[in-house]
Amino acid sequence: MAVTLPKINITFKQLATSFIQRSERGIVVLILRDDTEGTGGTFFQYGDATQVSASEFTAANQQYIKDALSFGPLRVSVVKIGTEQALADAAAVFTQYEKTGWVTFADGKSTDWTDLTSWIKARELEMKSWKAVCYNTTPPDSMHVVNFVNETVTFVDDRGSVSGEKYCPSLAGLLASCNVVRGATNKLCPNLIRVSVPDDPDAVVSEGKFLLINDDDEVRVGVDVNSLTTTDGSTKTEDMKYIETVEAMDLMRDDIARTFRDEYLGQYRNSRTNQMLFVSAINYYFDGLAADNILNPDHDNKADVDVSAQRNAWVGSGKTEAADWDDATVRATPFKRTVFLAGDVQILGSMGHLEFGITLV
Repeated sequence: MAVTLPKINITFKQLATSFIQRSERGIVVLILRDDTEGTGGTFFQYGDATQVSASEFTAANQQYIKDALSFGPLRVSVVKIGTEQALADAAAVFTQYEKTGWVTFADGKSTDWTDLTSWIKARELEMKSWKAVCYNTTPPDSMHVVNFVNETVTFVDDRGSVSGEKYCPSLAGLLASCNVVRGATNKLCPNLIRVSVPDDPDAVVSEGKFLLINDDDEVRVGVDVNSLTTTDGSTKTEDMKYIETVEAMDLMRDDIARTFRDEYLGQYRNSRTNQMLFVSAINYYFDGLAADNILNPDHDNKADVDVSAQRNAWVGSGKTEAADWDDATVRATPFKRTVFLAGDVQILGSMGHLEFGITLV
């Protein structure tokens, strides 16, 4: 086996995952085109609307920032670029300060959404957890891209009825505020009074498109779907079409990678004892997640040594007799410098449907 830098390669499948550190609110990364001369540079972070500078942005862009903040995300990180600049210029800035978040444009153009979709898919290949809100773009077919498609939205303020892309900053704030605490389905959009809805909303949603709906005199999220439409039953399943499931998956991946890197990588010998210490820590954390109803408390959420993968690694390295080892022997024989773990957990989704039959007697 070739000598390489230590690698953390965690592949998410429906029934093979690791652990998650719960986060109640996420981050918005808002890209603004704005030629206003200011003194703050190109990157800003805001925790509430009172912090938004009146001298760094146009009035319209100030409003977009406040729209995102109004839903209560952890923070809104703003990247200010020139009117002729593109996503690459913004990404070069915000990736220096943030490791993950919901990325979107204010007043984005069709090329912005295409570029943002491509950028997110490239990050997926790197196993990074960036997500994006795009507007009515070519179907991304990605669990990390939300494709928002309402043609018009009507704000409660004097903006009135505007084209749908102008709601992307608000939607990014809404989704970041939900994070792993709750699903976005049925989430109220208090800054809207009306949206245009297609004739067959169910068909639109089934195509991986995100819709807001009218509910009497309120506007709410229809279903918290991302743009994933192609599934394989393993690494891409039906459950992964829901934003809240992917949020939990991403936090699991990020947290196990960070914990392994910070607490274990290079610090412990790869022995069975040390592997089981790590497994025990994961299982302890699973118990906490189950208590918080992020994982199903009625499911046996457990991590353990991936016996099959560890055996195959030994066989692949030329130790053919490993094919006949019993499981106990495989567990007692860690493979060189690699830790093979597998998990069995069940992520809870939010209630989305009700079927209630009543029998009259």
